[in-house]
Amino acid sequence: MEHFVCPYCGSTFKTAELLSKHIDRVHLGSGLLEGDVRKY
Repeated sequence: MEHFVCPYCGSTFKTAELLSKHIDRVHLGSGLLEGDVRKY
């Protein structure tokens, strides 16, 4: 079974989609890629 590892913190995920969501939310900031700029 393949695992995807976060390059920032080493967390592992079962799918690339889960890894991508983790990076977006935890390491890039929630809302940044969705166009929500209220926090910035």
